[in-house]
Amino acid sequence: MGIESSFFDKVFFQGLVSALFGMGSALLIFYLTLKSDKDKEAKKNREANKNRIRHFSNLANSSIDHIETIISNLNEIIEKYETDELTFQLLPFSPNKSLERIEKLLKNENYFLAYVEEFGDEKVKTFNNISFEIDFFIMQVEQIWEMIKASQKFDHERKMNFNKQVTELMNSTASITKQSNILSVEDNEKIGTMIKDFYDNFTNGTDLEYFYKFIRKVLEEVLINYTENQTVLEMLPQFRGVSTLFVEIKAQNSYHKEDLKGIVEQLSNTLKNFKEDIKE
Repeated sequence: MGIESSFFDKVFFQGLVSALFGMGSALLIFYLTLKSDKDKEAKKNREANKNRIRHFSNLANSSIDHIETIISNLNEIIEKYETDELTFQLLPFSPNKSLERIEKLLKNENYFLAYVEEFGDEKVKTFNNISFEIDFFIMQVEQIWEMIKASQKFDHERKMNFNKQVTELMNSTASITKQSNILSVEDNEKIGTMIKDFYDNFTNGTDLEYFYKFIRKVLEEVLINYTENQTVLEMLPQFRGVSTLFVEIKAQNSYHKEDLKGIVEQLSNTLKNFKEDIKE
């Protein structure tokens, strides 16, 4: 009985050891597998974060190119206004959508976490600065287009009014030459020659200065000597109206030019800060 008990105890102990060893092996394999999976997941996340940072960096550089292009185009417009304040200048359209794309990334938590993992918690403020700068760029670009659209509309309406007033004044001037009791024969012929020269050299219906110079020439070389005549006297407000409108059109584009200079300065300052922030 003692021998059987000892035998069974030994068998039981060996079975227990085998079972425990098998369980330990299974737990070890489970642990190693779990650790391997976690390592793979961590590596996958690190690679994903690096890809996010790489994508973020590419869009940041593309955004810089976009803003630099806008600044360059605005400077070209400003330069043209320096020599020609009558022709309204349009801003070339840029199809670059990097600002909108990077704005979406900045609102994505995964990109924020990737940024923090890559650069550390102390760079959270820099991340926020980048967000503010992108918001400013988007807002400023939208305002530029709105401002140019409104200014162009106002400029067009004034020029249409100018053309209307000039046409009426030219018709009134031509009408005077048909009345023998207003101008001398010599001055009548002089205005007739002016009108002929005007149409002979006419090339561009949008050249306001060409119209303006003709109107001023008629007034200053001929009609100014007949202000005692009621018909001529009644035309003087028309001449004054055309002159005032011409000056206002140029002045408005001059104000517009100064507004653009202010925008260029703001964009340039913010762009400088943006470049510094994305380098950190």
